Amino acid sequence: MGREPKIIFALDTGTRTVVGLVAEISPEGARVLAVAVEEHRSRAMLDGQIHDIEKVAGVVLKIKQQLEQKLGFSLKKVAVAAAGRALVTMRQAVAQEVSPWHEIKEEQVRSLELEAIRKAQQFLVKSKEIKDKYYCVGYSVVSYQLDEQRIGNPVGQRGKLLGVELIATFLPQIVVDSLIAVLERAGLEVDVMTLEPIAALEFVVPPTMRQLNIALVDIGAGTSDIAITANGSVIAFAMVPLAGDEVTEQLCSSYLLDFMVGEKVKRKLKDGGVLSFKDILGIKHKIPSEEIIESIKETVKEIAFQIGNTILNLNGGPPQAVICIGGGSLTPCLTEELARILGLPGHRVAVRPAEGVGSIKGLSRSLAGPDGVTPLGIALMAARPQALGLAQVEVNDRTVRLFRGENATVADALLAAGMGFSELYGRPGRNLTVEVNGELQIIKGNTGEPAEIYLNGDKAELDTPLPPGAVIKVGEPKPGCDAKAVIRDVLPSNLPVINILYNGESKALGPVIFMNGQRATLDTVIEDHAVITWHPVRTIQDALLSLGFSEAQLSPNKLHLFFNGEQKEISLRPFRIYKNRSIADLSDTIGEGDELSYEPFTPLLRVGDLLNQENCDFPEDEINVFVNGESVVLKGYGMRILKNGIRVDRDEAVEDGDEIQVSRDPEIVPIFADIFNFIDVERTPPSATARLVMLLNGQEAQFTTPIKDGDKIRIYWKDVSKVAEKL
Repeated sequence: MGREPKIIFALDTGTRTVVGLVAEISPEGARVLAVAVEEHRSRAMLDGQIHDIEKVAGVVLKIKQQLEQKLGFSLKKVAVAAAGRALVTMRQAVAQEVSPWHEIKEEQVRSLELEAIRKAQQFLVKSKEIKDKYYCVGYSVVSYQLDEQRIGNPVGQRGKLLGVELIATFLPQIVVDSLIAVLERAGLEVDVMTLEPIAALEFVVPPTMRQLNIALVDIGAGTSDIAITANGSVIAFAMVPLAGDEVTEQLCSSYLLDFMVGEKVKRKLKDGGVLSFKDILGIKHKIPSEEIIESIKETVKEIAFQIGNTILNLNGGPPQAVICIGGGSLTPCLTEELARILGLPGHRVAVRPAEGVGSIKGLSRSLAGPDGVTPLGIALMAARPQALGLAQVEVNDRTVRLFRGENATVADALLAAGMGFSELYGRPGRNLTVEVNGELQIIKGNTGEPAEIYLNGDKAELDTPLPPGAVIKVGEPKPGCDAKAVIRDVLPSNLPVINILYNGESKALGPVIFMNGQRATLDTVIEDHAVITWHPVRTIQDALLSLGFSEAQLSPNKLHLFFNGEQKEISLRPFRIYKNRSIADLSDTIGEGDELSYEPFTPLLRVGDLLNQENCDFPEDEINVFVNGESVVLKGYGMRILKNGIRVDRDEAVEDGDEIQVSRDPEIVPIFADIFNFIDVERTPPSATARLVMLLNGQEAQFTTPIKDGDKIRIYWKDVSKVAEKL
């Protein structure tokens, strides 16, 4: 409460009776200035819900006029309470991925809270199968979570997953709108709205009593509202759709009474004695109250049973005590039956009148009983800072109605407009995850930019206080940019380099790089979840890859053929490599200052090469001869070679798809020409007059001359012109 006294007009629109009071509330207590009570002349309200707006508005207007006449001043604003049957609470948890590289901001937390409330509201509509709008009249955070661990305050923390769990309280639009419509027709404006069970708690179960496990039951005409406290807070609300009207209807049924007559009979039961009344036929009855009470006992038992079972279910067992308020609590035998069902001593279930509770001055007789608790509670609640006032604001050119407390902010208005996290906060840019030589690296995306918010033309934040009649403009949030990088961004800055001479030019060779198994360069754009490997140049193949050769260019040509019926794949490299001017292989190492040459050529496979690869010589077909004094072994001369069915010799070229058949032929004998397959002889004459001399065992031989094991052979070039000169 504030320090200055407040004048509060409180109105309790009950199912049977409407109570209006004006009180002065100060830190020292409350003083009732005026009270007016009117009953509905017909059943314009049922079970706490307004069914006839015009009739209820007429009763409210009458009360307003009576109070204004007593006070001498006009009443414009009023504090009211919605029926407890309309209260809905939802527990909701949500989580949102956040960037682990940036601190969590207050705006993100508030936005996530709004998202949780919006989800709770959506779930409420789906679960209740109600399409009407619900107003959120408040929420309480249960806990925050960061990376699935509970945390007191996530602001300023870092993590990947931010979560919140909260309890949101809602009222359906029909309840609020019908109540507002009644008040507007009576010339009143809602100043503060609360809830009937909360207002009653405020008066008879203040916070200092809430450590106790107490059930408060407000038994009215249409409903019985239940609130339960424990451990310093309110832990549950509920409503039972049975109350005083059920007793009245039973009396009307038993004695053929008009409803209003039955209501009067019910109220007189507490006084005892003999009651006189007329039924609908005009017959006058005089019946002892004990007999009438006996006729309603089963109905009272049913009401007590429903209330008691609801308390047991909500509380998980009987509470320490039950406080009964409301006009229906005066129903004979009700508290005794309730104590029996709950298993409590009779004195632990009691009716609590308004008289004697707190420091209330000026209580009239009409407010002193248990039915005065709720209107007095409304007045006390309205004076508190957390009381909910109804406000109308504009959000993006749309009129929005919301309940606002003393500390209402822009966030409350955006929530009422249905805006959540995704409408207010930009999605953070996606990170890039990459594995480099077995180590995981993460390249972060940019954080999203929140939507710009303007309040009455000025820039605002979610926690900016909300003035009356606010005009709010909300822009579009900007999503963060996804992370982008090239390979050089994830490799060391001091990469190893070797300097070589390639085809006569100096070259500095960096590392060999692969991404997802494919050749890459330092400027290759990184893909998400890429696997990158790199290593310095070590071999000739590394050097050629670093020079820009592809793996395909360094791969051998494949020749497919059949050899003696078996399919073969022969690899032929279409290039020659020279390291420091000597023939080299791709697997040879290379170092600083080496000279490297690459020479493309067309490879040729001959039958003899194939036979050597397949080790296809026949050991028994060997002869040893001496050529120019050196021993030479001739192998495989007894082979029959067929290429695609045609006989060929060892010099025949082999092409892709050929079928080669090799077999032993004992009829084949070696001839002089076979020697040239096993020795190196200068095949070009040294001069135009030179002639090749071929001698077998000292005798001149021809290419077709047969040879045998142990033969001595001489082969040389002879200049015949010099021989002629001598002659």
